Amino acid sequence: MNALSQKPHVSCFNVKYSPNLGDGLLSECLEHALISCGAAPDSTSIDLAARKQYGDGMAGRGAIMAFLSALPGPVRASVVRLPLFVQGARKWRPHYRTELTGSDAMVIGGGNLLADLDLNFPTKLSLALQETAAQDIPAAIYACGMSSGWSDTGLRIARAAFSVPNLRAVFLRDAASVDLWNATFAEASGQEARLARDPGLMACDVYPAASRPARQRPVVGLGLMSPLAIRYHSDETTTETFLANWYIALARALIQRGCEVHVFTNGSPEDRAFAETVEAPLRALGGEEDIRFVTQADPKGLCANIANFDVMIAYRMHAIIAAYSYAIPAIALAWDQKVLSFMQSVERDDWLVNPEQLSPEECATLAECALRDGVDRKTHERVLGEARADVETLFSVLR
Repeated sequence: MNALSQKPHVSCFNVKYSPNLGDGLLSECLEHALISCGAAPDSTSIDLAARKQYGDGMAGRGAIMAFLSALPGPVRASVVRLPLFVQGARKWRPHYRTELTGSDAMVIGGGNLLADLDLNFPTKLSLALQETAAQDIPAAIYACGMSSGWSDTGLRIARAAFSVPNLRAVFLRDAASVDLWNATFAEASGQEARLARDPGLMACDVYPAASRPARQRPVVGLGLMSPLAIRYHSDETTTETFLANWYIALARALIQRGCEVHVFTNGSPEDRAFAETVEAPLRALGGEEDIRFVTQADPKGLCANIANFDVMIAYRMHAIIAAYSYAIPAIALAWDQKVLSFMQSVERDDWLVNPEQLSPEECATLAECALRDGVDRKTHERVLGEARADVETLFSVLR
């Protein structure tokens, strides 16, 4: 127990300092909510990659993703195994051991951490749970998403990891993930998964929106995502040429309809690199009053940008979740089951579209409709209330 506050110190394992600031957003929201429930004020996150601040990204991340994506499955698995073992022994587990000192409870969450992805998360979660078991720290998994397509090695590592005796509860962020966990890991872990809202829904509590002056033109946030990242994390096969042309045509259509377009990314290096390739043709569509590029260094800055939009069009899920938190209507671009699951969970799956099946002009028209219709206030109030209550349930389990 924290000696100064007599409140339990909770450590959250996640990828808080990932270059994708959506990961930091949900991590900071979970920390804030736990502290509001009664956790010690210094409760914080332990980054699974041993990063310690925003901007501690892995050099050459995009090149590594492209290299691995090009390898056949069996070769890809053998290539990653030794580096993961070395990093785990040399860097990750010592970091976890040190950072867990003084912890009274541990939470793995949130984000799409229950995924194989070249044995990355199975390896890290195994080490984290081994360390908490060794220190007899009660643990829970919270608001994570789970993907299918696990390798035999990944399943073996994960089943052993989740069988530790100190794992008290599992809460996952969508019904598909709950069903997948219960079919795959419930028997080994002794824990049936339950539903919980994504902590990113509490962004409006953690980063209150600034007041906005009256506007003559609506501001549309256009979130760019790299086709490389889409292909690496999903079964989609979209190309750089198609998506670049689609974004440019969409921005043109929005400007022609009298909108001001703010182009942004969530911060991943591959997204920023892709944004650089389309920046010149996008800027050529108009002046600064028509189109601008906005950036940020941390989740607070990302949320400040999103809270300033009147409507948003984006792929990245935590941009979409943050927009919903601020009651900003978002058109989600389809690429992964998790985005569909979120949009269904807030009764907005009618606003999920596939760029391969919807023209830029049709998407611009849909953005006008979203701006007109807004977000249903009763549903919004209920969803955010559930997100707050779910963290209270988590905290009671850990106590």
